[in-house]
Amino acid sequence: MKLAVFGASGKTGILIVYQALNQGHTVTAFAREPSKVTIQHKNLRIVQGDIQEMDKIKLAVAGQDAILCALGVDKNRPNTILSDGTKNILEAMESTGVKRFICMSSAGILGNDSGFWFGKIFMPLFLRHVFEDKKRQARVIQESNADWVIIRPTGLTDAPKTNTYKINPGIPTSRSIPRADVADFMLKLLTNKKYDGQMPAISSH
Repeated sequence: MKLAVFGASGKTGILIVYQALNQGHTVTAFAREPSKVTIQHKNLRIVQGDIQEMDKIKLAVAGQDAILCALGVDKNRPNTILSDGTKNILEAMESTGVKRFICMSSAGILGNDSGFWFGKIFMPLFLRHVFEDKKRQARVIQESNADWVIIRPTGLTDAPKTNTYKINPGIPTSRSIPRADVADFMLKLLTNKKYDGQMPAISSH
């Protein structure tokens, strides 16, 4: 398949690119700083751009079979980077006829799905602004015409891929999940339509 990956230079995004290429897909990696996409492959194209640059986004999106989004922000301050950026991607998809959209969000966006310590203490204190925008991002996706899935991973780790992760509709079953497993599941969703229009949680067993 032909895929575009947004957030391709991030810790999870780069794993999506790597695994997708290993599976034989043709990948367009969208990155603000292409030098951070540290993979070289004959089936990899890199589009340099900012998530606000509509012409660059359309360049990455046009002709793809699916779009995978692993955008993130690293500062907890009021912003609309995720929601605005995702809205731009979805508008580009609409205008170029691309339908499938797989997005990584986070456990906690439903308000009651992240456990007491993270949901009631850590998130309000340290990640309130990030999660406010993640919730806006989810609404933008839900209101779109795309064939979408939003996945809600728990705490992301750099541990190796296990292939034994658990998917469920409500509260995650553990506090962490390897990024490599998240990437694996997102790529499975390219052809697995079971979770279309849903926001499943992903966590380790």
